[in-house]
Amino acid sequence: MAGPGGSEKSLFLKAILTSFVLFTAGLLALAALVIITYARLPSFEEIQAYKPPQATKVVDKEGTIIYEFYEERRTDVSLDQVPPHVRAAFVSLEDRRFWSHWGLDIPGMVRALLTNLIHFRIVQGASTITQQLARNMFLTHKRTIGRKFSEMVLAVKIERCLTKEEILERYLNEIWFGSGVYGIGAAARYYFGKDVSELSVAEAAMLAAIPKNPNYYSPFKNLDAATARQKLVLKAMLKSGAITREEYEKAVSEELVFSDKRDYTYGGIAPYYMDEVKGYIIERYGEDFLYRGGGTVVVPMDIRLQEIANRAVDSVTKEYDKTYKFKYTLANYRYDPKKPVPPKYLQAALVAMDPNTGEVLAMVGGRNYFHSMYNRATQALRQTGSSFKPFVYLAAAIAGYGTGHILYDAPIEVQDANRIWAPSNYDHEYLGPITARRALALSRNLATVRLAMEVGPATVTEVAKKCGIKTPMEPYYSTALGAHSLSLLEMTTAYCTIADYGTRHDPLIVLEVYDAMGNLLEKNEPVGERVVDSASCYLVISMMESVMNEGTGVRARTQYGFQRPAAGKTGTTSDYRDAWFIGFTPSLACGVWVGFDDPKPIAPGATGTAFALPIWSAFMREATKLYPSQEFKTPSGVTWVSVCATTGYLPTPKCPSVRMEAFKSGTEPTETCPLHIPGGTQELWEQWEKKFQQGQNAATKPQGQ
Repeated sequence: MAGPGGSEKSLFLKAILTSFVLFTAGLLALAALVIITYARLPSFEEIQAYKPPQATKVVDKEGTIIYEFYEERRTDVSLDQVPPHVRAAFVSLEDRRFWSHWGLDIPGMVRALLTNLIHFRIVQGASTITQQLARNMFLTHKRTIGRKFSEMVLAVKIERCLTKEEILERYLNEIWFGSGVYGIGAAARYYFGKDVSELSVAEAAMLAAIPKNPNYYSPFKNLDAATARQKLVLKAMLKSGAITREEYEKAVSEELVFSDKRDYTYGGIAPYYMDEVKGYIIERYGEDFLYRGGGTVVVPMDIRLQEIANRAVDSVTKEYDKTYKFKYTLANYRYDPKKPVPPKYLQAALVAMDPNTGEVLAMVGGRNYFHSMYNRATQALRQTGSSFKPFVYLAAAIAGYGTGHILYDAPIEVQDANRIWAPSNYDHEYLGPITARRALALSRNLATVRLAMEVGPATVTEVAKKCGIKTPMEPYYSTALGAHSLSLLEMTTAYCTIADYGTRHDPLIVLEVYDAMGNLLEKNEPVGERVVDSASCYLVISMMESVMNEGTGVRARTQYGFQRPAAGKTGTTSDYRDAWFIGFTPSLACGVWVGFDDPKPIAPGATGTAFALPIWSAFMREATKLYPSQEFKTPSGVTWVSVCATTGYLPTPKCPSVRMEAFKSGTEPTETCPLHIPGGTQELWEQWEKKFQQGQNAATKPQGQ
């Protein structure tokens, strides 16, 4: 029988044995948990192959970034691109034993545990850079024991398959800096407008201060807190030997200059343009490429022209709001994202193109993208009014009519689309015999309808389609006055065909597409197709120059200060619901539309001259300063002839008004004026006019559709 001493010894041994068993079981359980967790976590291959989402950049021809489409705004940089002091800024504060530990900082964990126990709350963390990378790459940010354990195991796994340099590079490209900005490359651009290689010690320390809590330590939101933490980073860098005392003092006293180009709202300066780019890329490459692929899209947009376009539309339409005292204005519109209501204020759209290539250089689809994403430059189909008339005159020029051809401006009734149609002029006056040039310059409706009847409405619509109009049109006589609804982009494209002397270019929104590795996926070069002879186009250009110099567009010269050689045409629809002006120089074309989304009358007298021309002039006046001044060149096959301005015949000494007119060679008049001859009288004039009118009526007698 054992004594009391033996019993105590036995109990002690049992306790030791039990403790050993429990400890061993705990170790085995922990080992099993580590093994299971290790196996469930991403493999070495997955870790090495991991690629974070990359923003797809939209750049201009010079490589300047216009906008980025992203799930996470990020610009990856290699570690070689990151200066030593930038690396040190993050390592010194976040993980000073980074280069020596194996994924976990045991001394740091013990220190953090003791500190937190003393304060009875979590005041200090112990996550290494590798742990943070593990969390950012593959795990969630939920604060649970399970997630923390997985993070620790994954950190060890990462250290086994990546070098320290690779870990640091990935970490610097993964960190979140707030405002959708990820990675040191994007952060340097966002906060300082610099490449990461250009960051100073003070700037690097400021960036290193942000990731702990970007919403709190962002210098754009809380500069005092950010600066205080920046100084902690600098002290850590000094303590670790990353910088000298002199560098420390210089960095502390450096006054930081932050970037003022932080507009990361959708689309930047050209949201409507970027919408067109987005649709193009998604249709061909998918959303994953656009938001995660890290590609590059080169567009023909000219940032300078886009900014001019934005200012022109904004400033002029705001003046309209004040002058006409509209009930609904941009200023009094209140946008509620929870209950968005379409804006009812006056809208405007502008498209600028290179007429020689079809490249879209600028686009404004509305006055405020966030009030309405509806693109009035590409999606809205609106009646074009008289802005369609150049295609009537182009069809006539193709048929052999010259700019001095005499038309008849007088009342007419025609059978049109199962109705009797009696068009009228804007001023309800009639000028009688009138040259084609003057008829287009003054936008005479009745003369134009008669011309359309002579060449045939089907011919007119066919010519418009050749020039770039894609919306289906019926060959009605009313088509001559813009009865069909078309988009601003297709109208401007069709005008570009005239401006380029009959060569049509489809509008170009995207020039090149590259993948994340810089491989070219797509290249779109301007491809022109000859659809109309150059001589016919030149006759119309010449007549449209008269619109600018003596017709409905003359205010661009006399009132708005635009003096470059240009051709254009106004457009106004019934009851002043739409105002248009489209015009071009030899190197730049611009189309403008103004109206309400709900097609109601704009205001009394709201013509294309009054509402669209001022915006066009404001844009072109500034935009053309970027181009050399050019005249429209007369192509071969065109002959200029002096004619009687009244009859269109070769002038006699008695003709009161003579002017030079253009004809396709071989179609110019050969007979002298039958009216202004010696002994000519009022009776002779009346006889001539009557004979002319009879001839016009016979020529324009409707022969069906």
